[in-house]
Amino acid sequence: MIGRNNLKVGAARAVCLFVRVGRRGVAAALLVAAALAGAPAAATADEVRTFAVTVDGKPGGTYAIATATGADGTETVAVVAAIKVKTLIGTYTYELNSTEVWKGGRLVSVTARANDDGKKHTVSAVATERGLKATIGKESKLVPADALTSTGVRVPAGDKPRQVVVFDVEDGAETAAKVEPLGTCRVALNGKTIDGMRFKVTGKDLAAEWWFDANGRVIRQEMKWDGYKVVLELTGVK
Repeated sequence: MIGRNNLKVGAARAVCLFVRVGRRGVAAALLVAAALAGAPAAATADEVRTFAVTVDGKPGGTYAIATATGADGTETVAVVAAIKVKTLIGTYTYELNSTEVWKGGRLVSVTARANDDGKKHTVSAVATERGLKATIGKESKLVPADALTSTGVRVPAGDKPRQVVVFDVEDGAETAAKVEPLGTCRVALNGKTIDGMRFKVTGKDLAAEWWFDANGRVIRQEMKWDGYKVVLELTGVK
């Protein structure tokens, strides 16, 4: 977390704040998707999306998401972030390497490694009949099977407001949240227009908008973080 004494927000959600992912980051995302155990059909990423990040209108870095679709209908989403931020109390650094597997709108598994300004975390979860069996470091717990992840890479189900659990892939925390559909949206990319749907997600230390295209892939994210307005804008699809 940034400034632990006064900023109370999960660092995985803070990935949206100040991100710098260069060529190595995109390449790493591709490798993560390709190397996923148990999903041989997802041998290579079929798409990489890059985003520019602004904080209160000022450049804050970039963000990358790699996606691979398997023949069995699973979708593997790899997020790689490397953050370095100058704050009032010094310089904050953060790294995240997360791989999520989804099928039928539910999380099948997630594996994530994070370095939160020197504090390292490992989080994993796998779907079971009782829910998601999550392992955070050496601790284990059950997470609701229909939980959404804090990376915001999956479209929330339904067309009416509902309560959800947001599972933080950085440290395994759970946040009770409300998801509200906000209707259609539109973003521009390379002179073309992409239509989509947007959703509002709110909870303790969580106030965000997640935008998705017709294929259910991220086209924009917005959030309020400790008074800052943070925006991810789509800059490329490869």
